[in-house]
Amino acid sequence: MKKLFFLFVAICGMLANAETIKIGIVLPISGAVGGFGELGKRGIDLAYATQNKTKNGDSIELIFVDNKSDKIESANAMQKLVSRDVSVVIGPMISTNALAMVKIADDNSVPLIAPVATNDRVTQGKEFVSRISFADSFQGVIAANLAFRELGAKKAAILLDNSSDYSIGLAKSFKSQFKKLGGEIVIETNAQAGTKDFKAQISNIKAKNPDVLYLPIYYNEGALIALQAKQLGLKVPTIGGDGLASNKIFFEVAKEAGEGYMVTDYYSTSSVQTPKGVSFIKAYEGLYNEPVSSFAVMFADAYGIALEAIEKCGGKDRICINNAIQFMTDYEGVSGKFSLQNGEAIRSAVINEIKGGQLVYKTTIEP
Repeated sequence: MKKLFFLFVAICGMLANAETIKIGIVLPISGAVGGFGELGKRGIDLAYATQNKTKNGDSIELIFVDNKSDKIESANAMQKLVSRDVSVVIGPMISTNALAMVKIADDNSVPLIAPVATNDRVTQGKEFVSRISFADSFQGVIAANLAFRELGAKKAAILLDNSSDYSIGLAKSFKSQFKKLGGEIVIETNAQAGTKDFKAQISNIKAKNPDVLYLPIYYNEGALIALQAKQLGLKVPTIGGDGLASNKIFFEVAKEAGEGYMVTDYYSTSSVQTPKGVSFIKAYEGLYNEPVSSFAVMFADAYGIALEAIEKCGGKDRICINNAIQFMTDYEGVSGKFSLQNGEAIRSAVINEIKGGQLVYKTTIEP
């Protein structure tokens, strides 16, 4: 009886000392890439439903801020979360918006985890910024290797959005590697975000007779390009980045015009799964009745890494939390096992191909 009494007292003491730890989440719930934000939020919601308390008994409070797909709003969101005394911030979705937040994170010593912002500059020289996806310099090289070595392409066309840091970074990396391998870039032209008619650009590309088209474009414009390319008879293998076919809008708009498109990605439900990955797929498909989004997976893993760092350091020591995140070793998440070194992920990449209106796993590329 005495043992039970002391156990009861110990538990009460733990509960009395329990804290509420705040994690900020910046997502585009509205605006041009609001579809991305919806997928990221699904991942956070599912991860939070699985564990919303630390092993130490502290409660986790999530503070969501909509950055409206805008870089100024992203900076404002980061400032707002700093004033709310958060322990970690997760987000945003795209590189341009992440770049508007990174200096604020460093200036205020607030750890920022960018799950899928792939532009190299997001983490370069930043003490408090980490990324769990691969960088564009890695992603673009993979795409160029696929085009030249696997597809046998010698002439490439690039259709990019020169207003997007993401698109510019991917195009630069692809171009450099493709030329290094001995290939030729026969045309590089612009597809501005928000544009609906790309027929002039596609006609110019078709006239150059490339062996492959590299399309580092997001899903809205990417779907229209696929549709119009089919209408104009441009039949050429097409490779995109992780943002091209990452939303169901691409499949709904492009339909069969997207068949055969290949994308570099962080994850595939058809590759080898961790126990967390198996559980996540089951929960996601049961709740949303559609294939798992890689964006949802990456945001779930960002939450898991933040939680592990908080448990190691306590919720208020942001210096310790940041260090734990930046040098996380062999983290076994939903997307697989990976590590971070100086805030940069060391992880494999996958090539997915669109078949039958779905992303189908093609192969895995090791770093």
